[in-house]
Amino acid sequence: MHKTDTETLTHTQRWLELFIVAAMIALLIFFGVHQVTNTGFFTDEFGTFEQLCLYIPIVVACLAPAVRAFTGRRNPGRLFEAIGALCLAFGSLWLLIIFPFNYTHLANALPYPLRFLLAWITDDIARIVIVVQIVIAFVSSIVFTWQYLAIRARTSYTLTRGA
Repeated sequence: MHKTDTETLTHTQRWLELFIVAAMIALLIFFGVHQVTNTGFFTDEFGTFEQLCLYIPIVVACLAPAVRAFTGRRNPGRLFEAIGALCLAFGSLWLLIIFPFNYTHLANALPYPLRFLLAWITDDIARIVIVVQIVIAFVSSIVFTWQYLAIRARTSYTLTRGA
């Protein structure tokens, strides 16, 4: 019976990881446009610490897919993924508490014909999404750490056994 190697990425999967990095960069640009052009999305409560809580998780989220794309392996990215999930959970928790956003202006950074894509999101919907995001990110950080350690232990065991 042939065992499938799920740790090694195909060329297509590696390109998809790079696509994820590009999507995170686009998200950074989207929020950057809001901030630089003062669209009204960020309120006066969006200070330096809140900026860190928003932008650091996005930047850290780029690390895991970049590592996977360049190494061609899943496990080296899992530790970065766990760290990114923790950053997201704690950053989102703070942003939920402070809530320095006005979602009626979320679509303002998009070209006018595309604004309908985000115009329906209200503050209440955003709060629900942020709560779900916090829970998923926290649980994910535990799962990614466990997966990383399990694969690492299995690889170490295989190497010491000479298999």
